Amino acid sequence: MEEKKNRFTVTRRGFLGTLGTGAVAVAATSAFASTGVKETAVMDPKEMTKIKLRINGTLYRVLVEPRWSLLFVLRGVIGLTAAKEGCGRGECGACTVLIDQVPRYACLTLAVEAEETEIVTPEGLMEGEKLGPVQQAFLEHDAFQCGSGTGGAYPAGGTSLVDWLIRDLYTCPNVHTEATDIFVNAGPARPFRAPGHPQGAWALEQMLDALAATLKMDPVELRLKNIPTYSQAREGNPPYTTTGLRECLEQGARAFRWKETKKEIENSPRGGHLRRGVGVASCLWFVGGGGPPSTVIVKLFSDGSVNLNMGASDIGTGTKTVMAMVVSEELGVKPDLIQIEHADTGTTQYATPSGGSKTVPTEAPAVRSAAIHVKQQLLKLAGEDLGTPESDLRFQGDTIASRTDASKKIQVTKLSGLRKRGVVVGVGYRGPNPQGKVVNPFAAQFCEVEVNTRTGEVKLLRFLGANESGRVMDRLTFDNQVYGGITMGVGLAMTEMRVLDGNTGKMVNKNWHDYKLPTALDVPPEMVSLPIELPDPEANNTGAKGLGEPVTIPTAAAIANAVYHATGVRVTETPINPYRLSALFAERLKEE
Repeated sequence: MEEKKNRFTVTRRGFLGTLGTGAVAVAATSAFASTGVKETAVMDPKEMTKIKLRINGTLYRVLVEPRWSLLFVLRGVIGLTAAKEGCGRGECGACTVLIDQVPRYACLTLAVEAEETEIVTPEGLMEGEKLGPVQQAFLEHDAFQCGSGTGGAYPAGGTSLVDWLIRDLYTCPNVHTEATDIFVNAGPARPFRAPGHPQGAWALEQMLDALAATLKMDPVELRLKNIPTYSQAREGNPPYTTTGLRECLEQGARAFRWKETKKEIENSPRGGHLRRGVGVASCLWFVGGGGPPSTVIVKLFSDGSVNLNMGASDIGTGTKTVMAMVVSEELGVKPDLIQIEHADTGTTQYATPSGGSKTVPTEAPAVRSAAIHVKQQLLKLAGEDLGTPESDLRFQGDTIASRTDASKKIQVTKLSGLRKRGVVVGVGYRGPNPQGKVVNPFAAQFCEVEVNTRTGEVKLLRFLGANESGRVMDRLTFDNQVYGGITMGVGLAMTEMRVLDGNTGKMVNKNWHDYKLPTALDVPPEMVSLPIELPDPEANNTGAKGLGEPVTIPTAAAIANAVYHATGVRVTETPINPYRLSALFAERLKEE
């Protein structure tokens, strides 16, 4: 079928061009042709650092503030604007540049970190005056970034990732997607949890179910036949450190009693107006492995108390609890003796924003490294007191003892060196992720629904979420993340709907009554969290991966598949509410 495209006289590029740009910094540039060096100075150089950046083969000397991102320097100081500012938190990929041939988000990379590296921006892909193939494709399609959806007039995170699951979740050598940002008369885009992924899963997972029905195959079995071991969406197809999707599907199906429940429903009489159905959906989250930079300081005082100093914020996910548990386990200190100092730019260390399901896998390894640094110093102090080599010593709770001589041991708080100094300070840094491998969390969800075919009402009976997110750092916060994520997915599937005025594009849902968020009355009475804990020593020194966002991704699709199983009606638009279902039931009656 030939695709027709409407070409407008006002393009995205032209539209944005009419808006003008705000002057963030004033730069004066002078070029030295003989040396190939460009020197850029920013006015009012107080509190600035002079660094060298080699960009697209040209060396620049620039004055920067230590807090400036590489993206800000590229666009606002040097004037290389092909790397775009999109989501601002390392999700959309619009700011991607190559640093020493490795793709990096320029919005999350400090300019000072990029010194003495080789940086390639999209401008560097040009061959003389000829555009590179990626640039040419962007020009032809008037695209901002890879993505599609009603992102509003100003592109942002979410729409760029709507096709990621289609390209990466299941093994398939023949996948091609082409997506474009589309102007709508709406406000700036704001991504749902796990930007772009719940919407992509809504389409992909329903298509998988439709394919399974055509093949007369169980939906779980079809997914199990296509489990990936490497990332198809990334160049070079790098392998995953762990792929827990198979375990999520198999163990989740057993715990949910998938086969038994499905068989029982299909063998039941279908005469009444109340119909039951079950549904399944899977996902991965394209990040969730965390990564540098992160710096953490741990101080052990002579009274045995500990201060943990970190820049990461706790946005309600239990970050402080998890970090205290890491220190407690590593140093053998009770959690109530640990005081946490965090998220204060005046007193704590640098950290990237909390988000993207990356906080625990980013910060916990740095916390553990700082605690290990403390332990190394304590072993040295104990060796001096006991007259024993450090290699012969080990920790036993709050005591350090000899491995070969049981009589040689000393409590940490009685170490003479610690008592004299008053404090031992350990510094930890987040190391790099494994080279050539991908760290992603996986999940599968199962649900059972009851549909009233007279009224279109859908009742969620039970839900099970199986999540492979590496090591479970704290079961309580783990489970609560699962319940919260499923609840948000229920909102996408069944209650939340944005109503826009056709003339102005303004949202007319005037309050939380008209824009309905799910409450305790909307979630299933039975929700089960099933952790799939696979060892992942390659991911980082704690083995943790992200959890928060993956939980929301498959929820709406699982509900839609369950509604189809119950009624035989495929719902392709959200929300699945009585108004929409009643209309679909009426259409089916006309067709019959």
